[in-house]
Amino acid sequence: MDLEKKREDIRQYRTGLKVKTSFSRIQIILLILLLSVSIFLRFWKIRDYIVFLGDEGRDMIVMRKIFTEKDTPFIGPTASVGGFFLGPIYYWMAAPFLFIARYDPVGPAYMVAIFGVATVFLLFKFLKEIAGFYPAMLAAFLYSTAPLIVRYSRSSWNPNPMPFFSLLLFYFLYLAISRKNYKLLFVSGLAFGFAIQLHYLSIILVPISGLIALICIPPRKWAISAIAAVLGFLVPFSPFLFFEIKNNFPNFRTIIEFVSRDANSGFKSLNPYWIFIDIGNIFFEAISKVEKTLYTRAAFIILVFATLSSLVINLKSVEKRTPLIIAIVWLLGGLAGLRFYTGAVYDYYFGFLFPAPFFLYGLTLGHFFWDRTYLKTAAIALTIFLIFVFQKNAYYKTPPNRLILQTSEIANLVIEKSEGKEYNFGLISESNSDHAYRYFLEVKHKKPKELEEIVTDQLLVVCESKVCQPLGHPVWEIAGFGRAEVTGEWFFEKYGIKVFKLEHWPGAPSPAGKPAIKGA
Repeated sequence: MDLEKKREDIRQYRTGLKVKTSFSRIQIILLILLLSVSIFLRFWKIRDYIVFLGDEGRDMIVMRKIFTEKDTPFIGPTASVGGFFLGPIYYWMAAPFLFIARYDPVGPAYMVAIFGVATVFLLFKFLKEIAGFYPAMLAAFLYSTAPLIVRYSRSSWNPNPMPFFSLLLFYFLYLAISRKNYKLLFVSGLAFGFAIQLHYLSIILVPISGLIALICIPPRKWAISAIAAVLGFLVPFSPFLFFEIKNNFPNFRTIIEFVSRDANSGFKSLNPYWIFIDIGNIFFEAISKVEKTLYTRAAFIILVFATLSSLVINLKSVEKRTPLIIAIVWLLGGLAGLRFYTGAVYDYYFGFLFPAPFFLYGLTLGHFFWDRTYLKTAAIALTIFLIFVFQKNAYYKTPPNRLILQTSEIANLVIEKSEGKEYNFGLISESNSDHAYRYFLEVKHKKPKELEEIVTDQLLVVCESKVCQPLGHPVWEIAGFGRAEVTGEWFFEKYGIKVFKLEHWPGAPSPAGKPAIKGA
């Protein structure tokens, strides 16, 4: 018996077992390399490069209070437009990382970077099941190095984890359809419950995923599918929903008013060429940072045409057509959905679409390139070339901003010049708010007094503008202090920022010791 087993082992060795084992090792090495590149690009000098301005400072203040004041928020950051709030899920996810980092603002950025790496792996896993190992590997490598995607994977901001949850939604939608296990749509609903609290434009995922479900799921299974998805959605969304119910739906009403108002910006054209080709080109220019060429437009057209052609060829194969339907509806439906948004469209608004073109790329490689050796070689060469193109616009080509260090050092100067006494604080800036400075002042246990609480004997003002004239400035934190004179001025030459100390003008009654009243 042992002799026969040895003979069988020798036969398998001679007929290819050694080659198969070697091939498996290559796959493992490539997967380790993919994850290593993804981790490096997202974590390298992350503290020196991350954005830390007023919005980020505001978020850190809220998250820190979860631990220092046991103040758990049930609403999240304000939306960039519209005056309404997102759900609290981003605060809840990021706060533990802030705590672990001992309240260093880089903590939540680590969380975003982890989601960025997880998105690369999930894209690889999704495509591997559909298109094969190597097409999945090439597409994932391309995604992991795309300049815009890397940039948004390295900074703490609520929209930045959205690509992961968008991809997770479609992955489990695919699993539910391919395995005919529609209870898996619970995870798709769960993913949407996270995504909608990261950015409201992820609402576009509802008609997209709904259309895919209507096409690919038998009508008799629609009810169970919808129930599973809704139940999953309610798990992460219910805290925000309870807040809305308790407070008579303030955000829901503001959102309805915002989307129903007329606006003069955004994508308006009903021309199909504009909706798909032009906006597709805008999207491809954004993620690649290659602008004003025909290459991005050609890439978009080729990817869409290849996917549609493959769908027509494989229309009778349920196994092959499902991911193709997901891919084309995801990309084209997302672009068409942006047509109905009436505000200005920024590059991060495409976040729910970030993985889509790379998903199409992997499918195209698997369906058209991987059957012939010379086409395989061409696909590998093209991917390597595109990676080099991406690196021309990589974040590390520019010097780090070191905003965390800058803000911390300026906060230290403010504390020093306050001389251990109570003080009010203000900022003169063309585009920033003072929350980033206030965060560090709070962390260092030297929180300034709010004017509505009490007007102190001194006001410390940070000026980021080119023209710094604090006396008579209309910003509330200065105007509310009352008539004053400059008693100190310091210049941070390496940052180009000034700090002023103001005290009450002796020729007028001092408001010190009383609260300032807005509008008075």
